[in-house]
Amino acid sequence: MTGFNIQDRSNTNGLQVFVSKYSHNDGSDNWFPVAPNFDDPSASHWYRKGWEVIVFRDPATGTRRGWYLNCADQIVNVTFFGFHQDIGLTRA
Repeated sequence: MTGFNIQDRSNTNGLQVFVSKYSHNDGSDNWFPVAPNFDDPSASHWYRKGWEVIVFRDPATGTRRGWYLNCADQIVNVTFFGFHQDIGLTRA
């Protein structure tokens, strides 16, 4: 399996995430709530197979921040720490 596991450690109320679908046309690139951990794959995993844009949004302020990441042949665990910090990445 490939793709991204995404979790929120920022304490931003209602944080949302957008994951592009350039490498997987069947996926959705809508805005979704960000899970607080990786425990439930149905809430935290996006199946993709290459380069994608991941954008986080605070719906209360409209603030956005994004990264272009590659998940080819692997799962990338993405942890969002806040709009003024870098994300944490580990490769599974």
